[in-house]
Amino acid sequence: MAVYERAWRPYAGRLTPMRRRFLVVTRYALAEAFSSRLFTAFYAACFLPSLLALFLIYISHNLALLEQLGLTREFMGGLTLVFFRLLFLWQAIPGFFLMAILAPGLIAPDLANSALPLYLSRPIDRRDYVLGKLAALFLVVSPPTWVMGLALFLLQAVEEGGGWGVTNWRIGLAYLVGHLVWILVISLLGLAISAWVRYRPAALGALFALLFVLSAFGSAVNGITRSSIGDIVHLTRAIASVVQHLFGAPTSSGLPVAVNWLTLAVVGLLSIVVLNRKLRAHEVVR
Repeated sequence: MAVYERAWRPYAGRLTPMRRRFLVVTRYALAEAFSSRLFTAFYAACFLPSLLALFLIYISHNLALLEQLGLTREFMGGLTLVFFRLLFLWQAIPGFFLMAILAPGLIAPDLANSALPLYLSRPIDRRDYVLGKLAALFLVVSPPTWVMGLALFLLQAVEEGGGWGVTNWRIGLAYLVGHLVWILVISLLGLAISAWVRYRPAALGALFALLFVLSAFGSAVNGITRSSIGDIVHLTRAIASVVQHLFGAPTSSGLPVAVNWLTLAVVGLLSIVVLNRKLRAHEVVR
């Protein structure tokens, strides 16, 4: 049908409130992510550490089952902190791979195919665009990480009773703050690399390479200087030290925890700067 034969009418449907329009970007990002059966299967597998922890908490409060297994009632008592720290690690690793898989493909295809002007021609701005992509990552990674972690902590607190939850409040804090900070920093870094590289496979490789290069460089500086100054650029050690401090355990970094927080903050801010520079409807060539 020719264009002049079409009758054009203004949109008369329900308008999404401005403060929630970024969720449209989120919805389509989630739909694209879970359109892959392989990704959906991997996502389901990310819950296995939490399900194993749920089983261990269950049997630790089931006297009959403990007797059948030849275990004592106190087999979890002395491992409380170690158990939850290991669980945090086995939740954070799959969470990282989820972010590494999703983040590079959220922005790179839009820039490579010049789709960003189509987004920004709608009633959303660059902030909404980034917030929508970031919200997709949070909604995907949160359930198998801090949500399940807090649920298991609360279950242990209820089953144990006797003020266990109050005594071990740092465990709940570590799961909430530690996972949220880890998700935020890696998500921003992944989105920034995706915007910079503009090619999904290359962006994925660049994300892993950057983390490994920074870690190797930091370790090399530590070895040469025989100090911990290299931990300033050691991103994984910085987040590990922050989480260990939240748990109330000794940190793996020789630097003060405040410096580790500063490292994470700088990575996040630099990622925002890259996104602000690269996400433009039209690129101006000087």
